[in-house]
Amino acid sequence: MNKKIFSGLFALSFAGISLSAQETVVRSYDLKEVVVTATRMQLPLSAVPQKIEIIDKQKILSVPNENVADLLKRTTNLDIIQYPGASASVGMRGFPPSAHNRNYTLVLVDGKPAGTTNLSSIPSDFVQRIEVVKGPYSVLYGSDAMGGVINIVTRKPDHHQTGSASINAGNFGQTNINGYASGSISDKSCLLLGFSRKVQEKDYRIGSKNLLSINETGKKILDEQSYGSMMTNTGYSINQFTGGLNYRWDKVWSADAAVDFVASNDIETPGNYWHSYGLSKKDFNKHNASLDIKREVDHDALLCSLYSSKYDENNHNNSTDEAFIDSKEKIGQYGIKINDLHSWNNISLISGMDVDVFDVSSQRFSDKITPINPYRPDHSNLATSVFVQGSYQGDDFFVNAGLRYNYTRFTLEADKFLGNDKKSTGYSNLNPSVGIKYFIFPMLNIHASAGNAFYVPDAYKTAGMYQVGKKQYRGNENLKAETSTSFDIGLNIFRNDILDLDVTCFHAFYNNKIIYDYSHNDYITYKNADDARMNGLEIVFSSNIARMFHAGYNLKLYASVTHLFNDNFDEVAVDAENNKSILTKDMLYVRKTTGNFSITYDNRKGFITCLNARYIGNRLENDWLTGGEIRPDITSDDYYAKGGYRASDKILQHPAHLIFDYSAFCNLGTHARMGISVANLFDENYTEKDGYNMPGRSIMGHVSYLF
Repeated sequence: MNKKIFSGLFALSFAGISLSAQETVVRSYDLKEVVVTATRMQLPLSAVPQKIEIIDKQKILSVPNENVADLLKRTTNLDIIQYPGASASVGMRGFPPSAHNRNYTLVLVDGKPAGTTNLSSIPSDFVQRIEVVKGPYSVLYGSDAMGGVINIVTRKPDHHQTGSASINAGNFGQTNINGYASGSISDKSCLLLGFSRKVQEKDYRIGSKNLLSINETGKKILDEQSYGSMMTNTGYSINQFTGGLNYRWDKVWSADAAVDFVASNDIETPGNYWHSYGLSKKDFNKHNASLDIKREVDHDALLCSLYSSKYDENNHNNSTDEAFIDSKEKIGQYGIKINDLHSWNNISLISGMDVDVFDVSSQRFSDKITPINPYRPDHSNLATSVFVQGSYQGDDFFVNAGLRYNYTRFTLEADKFLGNDKKSTGYSNLNPSVGIKYFIFPMLNIHASAGNAFYVPDAYKTAGMYQVGKKQYRGNENLKAETSTSFDIGLNIFRNDILDLDVTCFHAFYNNKIIYDYSHNDYITYKNADDARMNGLEIVFSSNIARMFHAGYNLKLYASVTHLFNDNFDEVAVDAENNKSILTKDMLYVRKTTGNFSITYDNRKGFITCLNARYIGNRLENDWLTGGEIRPDITSDDYYAKGGYRASDKILQHPAHLIFDYSAFCNLGTHARMGISVANLFDENYTEKDGYNMPGRSIMGHVSYLF
């Protein structure tokens, strides 16, 4: 790494040790007392048996991030598919991410559906914290919560007059300006307004080295010519407007309204490193709106939530000014959620009803006005659910248990280009869940949870028809809904801020997993696998070692590792003589091991610095790219021939990587804050999706003012 960069970082670090301030701009909180809103029961974290990780504001500010996808991958263990061009989705505990349809991990904003699984379209400027619930949670949220739930909690209006303004700037022509203001507008109401704008005017440079040893196949996959080269056509600009209003009629009734609008124009998309899919650009607009009406009396709280979200994306045929929109898609989600929470001493009971609508429409064009077949037909889901969950909070024993009945009506609209008729299918599911936490000693507890979940097939897998390169894809109308049954058990040791160690084993039985079907000569379709299973171990450790010595500063160590022992599925294979056999195959797009590590120093006088590392283990992917002038050195000997695969399946095992990030911030007085962050500190060349090399080292300077 450049010596001047190291010198600058260390100079800032040592200078900050001597800085003092009357109070810190960033405040720390006891995470054990954080109320987890993802439970819908407003339970403190210490009383929740399910495995939940909280990414608080201090952690958000300690890692470089432009959006929720960047934030999550640097702070918790998950699998991610990420492309340049503001596109990313995540998976957890062996449930793979998907870039082309709904996901197995449910994404919420303030407890309501986010309206998109593209986490790169959700800026992180006004995120207050993120709650990551691992394991099935369909009992409270219905479909798509097989791997877990990510609840993004945003900043709320406050009666205190507060606000901030900040500007960040760095290489690749990056700038980020954002600010908000919040305060009372009457005795009964308060308002929050915020704005942010993110711009990258230049193409980014790919990393130039690898910290871990990579074999020859790994170097061929990354392409040795990519090291230190530019990723052409990767500029973007994204704007966000956000607002919130709280109104309280009296001590019983109150209402919260929130709106969030994200808009972008001409986001450049490179079509992988070799641009084999062509240089293009896209626009997207996303809005979320919600209204919560609450009635709170003594031990009872009634909540009625109305929400609406919309995600529109237009893709252009090239990146020039003469480009036309060759495909567009609109995703709408809206509904109503009603629940009543009642408490009797240490017993709480929540019951409610959800009505959720998910609506998708797609179009494609061969020129500016001529329509052709879309990637998938228009379709919608209408899900009606009733649920109940109880919670008991004793002195050393906590338990929750619930049941949800869900009926989903899936409607596929007729499409003359795809040749499918209108079709409606009903899916009925009963989802139980239970969790237990027992404190053996005040600092030692055991926790366990179990539940099941379901996933309705996406329309493009049931009736879609599209082409990528020379490969033709068609849907299969006979696909079954995917279901899972999962459980975990763990041991937690916790003593104030000195030690927090959690070891959790998890296991999931996964039925009807949807996989590719290559049995047809002229096209690829989809089918249900026989059975699948994922099991593994999660270890999370944190310690403020300075507390052991009653020091006047904080020195926090953090480490989390997720390792999968098994992540495979059974596929029925048919040979030329029509004999059937079972092939057990490893899961694609899932890393066997992921890890996050950090060390944070806080002098408690206004200076904080953090070194963060992220380990992403080997993953398997189909090789869609090798051929012609793209990676000509890859041969059949380079393909993965284990885990149920043969060389003819053309599966590549992508190498493991270790990516470091660094940040240092100091308060200047009671209101101003300045600092520096370095993403990909050691300039690692790596991918989150085959062919899409991620940015190399990126340095950003930060200045903010709190008023």
